[in-house]
Amino acid sequence: MNSRRTGRARLIIGYLAIIAILPYLLLKAAWIAGSTVGIVSPSPADAAVVQGGNVVTAAMEIIAIVIILMFTHSWGERIPAWLVLGPTWVATGLLAPFVITGPAVAASALGGAFVAGDGSLAAWVGPLVYLGFGAQAIGISASFVLYALHRWPQAFQGRLSDHHPGPDQSVLVLFACLAAVPLVAVAVVRASWAVGSTLGLSPYLAESRGVAERLSDAGTALFSLVAVAGMLALVLHRPGRTRTWIPIAIAWVGAGAVFGSGLYSLILLLAATAGTGVGTTQTGLVPFADLVQVMVGTVIAVIGSLALHRLNARSTDSR
Repeated sequence: MNSRRTGRARLIIGYLAIIAILPYLLLKAAWIAGSTVGIVSPSPADAAVVQGGNVVTAAMEIIAIVIILMFTHSWGERIPAWLVLGPTWVATGLLAPFVITGPAVAASALGGAFVAGDGSLAAWVGPLVYLGFGAQAIGISASFVLYALHRWPQAFQGRLSDHHPGPDQSVLVLFACLAAVPLVAVAVVRASWAVGSTLGLSPYLAESRGVAERLSDAGTALFSLVAVAGMLALVLHRPGRTRTWIPIAIAWVGAGAVFGSGLYSLILLLAATAGTGVGTTQTGLVPFADLVQVMVGTVIAVIGSLALHRLNARSTDSR
């Protein structure tokens, strides 16, 4: 793909991703302004907390738009790498699970089997939010891929066998194996919850789980295994014939999704503990699994950053 076609693709995909953000952002803006569109009854949560949540989530969407514009235009290539990779990884991780849960939740809502939030919202709000987040995940990921291929082409070239282990190889392998064990355990537990097991769940949580919760657990289990596979392939350089960009991509998305879902749940738990009026059903083993996800997701991000820096540096030196 030549430079002109790549630039055109970045523009088209970037602005389609921004369009996918607008419905949710406009809904939040309406609520902040005092509109009751999509609200059928008052929320049981404190009004100030609800308003604060609307402001925070609207701000997050505005940040997402800025990130996409950064991917879409050439000025974004002059921004320091850490300032690009950090927010993008978190945003991708928070949104990626909705690619799995979005269609199912939308279908359930149409059949009357799913209620968004605490029951205070109209039936159409759930599908709009879930499908919108899924579309945002795809748009941001696609925009970032084109951006990364243009900015760091040497790091994504060739196959894993083309990159030789360096002096830090043994350290990366050790930490990758240490991170893989607890994450596989999380995957097993989450998968059991997805198929109906109540091991480690409180009675209330076991009885209140629906389609969205089970799909979320199934998605987290899948993303956990994907993160482990991508990380191990990247540090072990196996299978050798695998294109380098494949383990980078799956480790990126998998670790981000594991980290994002765990972080979001822990924030809700802390908010409920602080007495803000935000309800939570995170009891039993759930908070522990969330904490493991955040910790291991962070470790994989560090391992991936070191491996990516090594690939980029060596590919540049070999030119």
